Amino acid sequence: MAVKRNTDGTIDKRTKEGKAIAERMAKARAARAKTSTTKKSTSSTTKKTTTAKSTTAAKKTTVKKTTTVAKKTTSAATSSAGSITVTGNKKIGTLQKEFNKKFPYLRLGIFYSYARQQVKKGETITQIDGDKTLASVRRADSGGTISIAGNKKISSLEKEFDTAFGLYAQVCYTDKDGKRYYTSGSSDAMTLSAFNALCEKNGCKKGVYR
Repeated sequence: MAVKRNTDGTIDKRTKEGKAIAERMAKARAARAKTSTTKKSTSSTTKKTTTAKSTTAAKKTTVKKTTTVAKKTTSAATSSAGSITVTGNKKIGTLQKEFNKKFPYLRLGIFYSYARQQVKKGETITQIDGDKTLASVRRADSGGTISIAGNKKISSLEKEFDTAFGLYAQVCYTDKDGKRYYTSGSSDAMTLSAFNALCEKNGCKKGVYR
């Protein structure tokens, strides 16, 4: 059926056919508009989701970094707290008790420097009175601070006492039969923690600090 048009060539919407065409055109425009709106909405939602994911990732990274820093700080504090600080005003007996508390199967013998020569001669050596401070018995031109930790080698600790205080120090132990010894040879190359564990394994006496 022919579609009736106006004098200017446009479809006469008053006719049945014209109305039908106009309705189809209106539906088509509405559909296009709806599709466009949906695309914009989807695009906006995608952007928001991406932003949310980025924010979440940033938060996780921040938390992870903060946790790492906290762990490092805690580790450093534990390391510091686990060390024994030795200064001139500390009594020898107090130091020996602290040393034995940290290394239950070891003793720390403190002697005057001339004891080194007595040992070479095979003579018996006697520890310095435990009530004396290190400052009161150290060599006149010496002085300093020593830190004792489990990862320190026995030989290094003994050398530090000689350097800082001019005193002869020996890491000692008491075997299961009650016999008293001080370390030498390959034992001096071991760390304090490792040698303490070895003494425990061999059944050495525990808690003998002097």
